[in-house]
Amino acid sequence: MSNFVVQDDLNEFTTPTGQSLLSSTHPTTAETLHSTSPVRSYQPYTWNFLNQALDLVDAKTHGKAGWLQRFVSYIFFGGLAALVNLGIFYIMYYHLLTPVNPPILRNAISYVIAAECSIIANFVPNDRFTFRSLPGAERPWLQRFLRFHATAIVGTLLTFLIELGLSSLAHTEPIIAEAVATMLVLIYNFTFHHIFTYRHVKHAEA
Repeated sequence: MSNFVVQDDLNEFTTPTGQSLLSSTHPTTAETLHSTSPVRSYQPYTWNFLNQALDLVDAKTHGKAGWLQRFVSYIFFGGLAALVNLGIFYIMYYHLLTPVNPPILRNAISYVIAAECSIIANFVPNDRFTFRSLPGAERPWLQRFLRFHATAIVGTLLTFLIELGLSSLAHTEPIIAEAVATMLVLIYNFTFHHIFTYRHVKHAEA
């Protein structure tokens, strides 16, 4: 004959063979942890100390840690793309296109080639890592590439105007003018990639 004993929040069932079966009326530890785990605005890292730091940012900024994470990632990959830009520009302007005159034409050709190479170098890692959690990442690869390109072209034009103005009007060394212009447009590019390139569109929402 089975016995029934109530102990706090546990129901103990004793089987005829003497086995004790316990069942809890409260959620399991795993369920409790799951229900109390924070809602994160960022993509968690494998390093817990980084996640803890971003959790603190989320708490202090009301869920802006994801934005900060994307910005730092974009700065990193954008910095690598900027080095590609400067390297290609240097090779074209100071070596491969030295016979081209006037210098302003050599400057323009060097800039266009360097800009295209840097856009591609910027898109590949940022598409794979930085913006992968945004809704627009669901678009086909070609669409993302074209939208990224369209956004970057505006930034490219701005960079060119700043670089040309510094080098032609302020008589700044072209390579230095290119570096200054690239840094100034970096924040513009990040903002518009974030709110336009990878933003929801109607067909994605559907």
